[in-house]
Amino acid sequence: MLNRNVELIWYWEKRQDTNDINLQEISNLESVCESINQAIEKAQIDAKIKINDYIINIPSQNLFFESSKINFIRENNDKDIDEEELYGILKNIETQAFKNHYKRIKDNTGFSKNDLKLIISNFSNINADEKSSKTLLWLNPNEINISILNIFITENKFELKNYISKYIKKDIVNIIPSEFALLWLFSERKNVVIIDLWNSHTSIIVKKDNDVLWAKKLAFWINDLIKQIRSNYNLTKNDIINKIDENVFENEKIEFLEIFKDILSITLDEILKKEICPENFFMVWWWANKFIKDYLQETSFDNNELKLAKKIKFISPKIDFIDDKITENPEWINWVKSNLNIYAMIKTTLDLIKKDKSKLERTIKEIVEEIN
Repeated sequence: MLNRNVELIWYWEKRQDTNDINLQEISNLESVCESINQAIEKAQIDAKIKINDYIINIPSQNLFFESSKINFIRENNDKDIDEEELYGILKNIETQAFKNHYKRIKDNTGFSKNDLKLIISNFSNINADEKSSKTLLWLNPNEINISILNIFITENKFELKNYISKYIKKDIVNIIPSEFALLWLFSERKNVVIIDLWNSHTSIIVKKDNDVLWAKKLAFWINDLIKQIRSNYNLTKNDIINKIDENVFENEKIEFLEIFKDILSITLDEILKKEICPENFFMVWWWANKFIKDYLQETSFDNNELKLAKKIKFISPKIDFIDDKITENPEWINWVKSNLNIYAMIKTTLDLIKKDKSKLERTIKEIVEEIN
């Protein structure tokens, strides 16, 4: 990071043993920490730089995205909002949001406030008398409407951060969930559905009218399809991955796709609560996914609960700040295709650093620390 900009100087990855992750949770923490250590050491050697501060994503089902739209009517609107009033307004709104969010999590999962740790609080939309604004200072609105996204993780999962930090002897300064970061790829779009399909889990993220409605992890993954194919063919996993987009394994793919469609439809309906689903879809995946995209674009959802005004259309994000690397070295093209999650975390980190310069964002941070 330099002058509020970012340059990607090196990337290195180490695949995790599938036995180290079970049902979206880390089952062998020491092995995961050792993998992180090896990746860090390799990256530092190749980049010729030593880093002490790290940002991580922790895989876990115990991650809760809670969003609220809250209206606030000013009692005294004969003067502009000063810093003292701004603090009071934002504290009132954030307190209401926390009450709503803690209650919903308690009702849905049984986790109480004391079981949870807030990792991100994001004010996505701020309207002053129905006009969008990036600040409320020195404005004189009567009504304020703010959309808030609070992301919580359970206390015991948050402690993983401290364990990993101690193991690798580095400071972990923040947890940025991959699902939250992916939304930053589409900061200019008001409506999008993101499907993050991996070997061990699938995440569904929905943004509608610029508000993040939900991010949900599902216990349905591409490994189910690979296992089924391997049981019918004498092929390695890599062989299957390399052939998956070809006209092969048709019976196995059809069975997988029909289940996937039903799960996707039910999940989106649950998130959208009978509202119209965005038509713009994006799928993240570290290998071939054309056969899934083709299926979803050609399939009718008329018999499902999901409401779609138009057929699904797959879109792509704009990739910036690594274009030079791509033109210099074709290997970076593969990096972009296979590691959008990491790229999204870099982009999110940059945006969070820029937000730290905002008076409104600094005030929100103070309020969150006070409330918690």
